[in-house]
Amino acid sequence: MSIISCIVCGKRISSKSEVCMHCGAVLKGTSEEQLERAIHIQKIKRSRRIQSFSFLAILLVAAGFLLNFVHPKENGAMWVTVSYYMIAAGFVGYIALRVWLMFLKKK
Repeated sequence: MSIISCIVCGKRISSKSEVCMHCGAVLKGTSEEQLERAIHIQKIKRSRRIQSFSFLAILLVAAGFLLNFVHPKENGAMWVTVSYYMIAAGFVGYIALRVWLMFLKKK
């Protein structure tokens, strides 16, 4: 028994396992076409996950803008600073996730 990489997700599994415990791909007795389909499904899932995170980054930017204009009167300067950090983190996160998504689509 040795440790190999799953053909679909690339994670380490036992060479004797018939099903990948990470992605659920059936490794024994499957055709090349079925494995290619499973790989394609994994890529789509990864892409959708990244798109969901980029949407959350956009929501963070929107919440930062909202907090910038509608914040409590006490400690107003602190809330404005927090809103700027939210806007910056959301914007940088959105750009990073979109670049990551672009590189995944090129593969």
